Amino acid sequence: MTYLFNNCRNRDHTRYGAGAFYDLDLGGYQATMAKGLRPGDCCIVASYGEGLVIFDWYAFAHEKRMFGEDGRLVRVLFGRLRSSEFLAKPLAAETHPYAQFFDCHGRFKIASVLRLAEPAPSRWPSTGAHLHRLKAALPLL
Repeated sequence: MTYLFNNCRNRDHTRYGAGAFYDLDLGGYQATMAKGLRPGDCCIVASYGEGLVIFDWYAFAHEKRMFGEDGRLVRVLFGRLRSSEFLAKPLAAETHPYAQFFDCHGRFKIASVLRLAEPAPSRWPSTGAHLHRLKAALPLL
């Protein structure tokens, strides 16, 4: 299964330790999100950086309850970083599977977690894939 995690507020999850990539509240609307993750599931985390959207691909490993920034218990997700891609936002909004993060106006959806109906990719994106897409998105000088 493939899960998409919206980190457009650029929260630093490394505070929880090596391999931490996202945290979810135990109560409220996040309490039921990303339930049933299995080791090896594909998790794509979207963040902002340097005018681009960063897509970090993780292979889920496990989750752990830990204290969050506000002192409440949260579910922290851990995994192995497999790849990263950097895309201009307009290009990302038109690129599969990243387009699922965006609404019809190219803005990030409010949802914290989305689940794709399709199976996890059989092949992770190559670490150089972002360079080809980035060059294609930049105007010629």
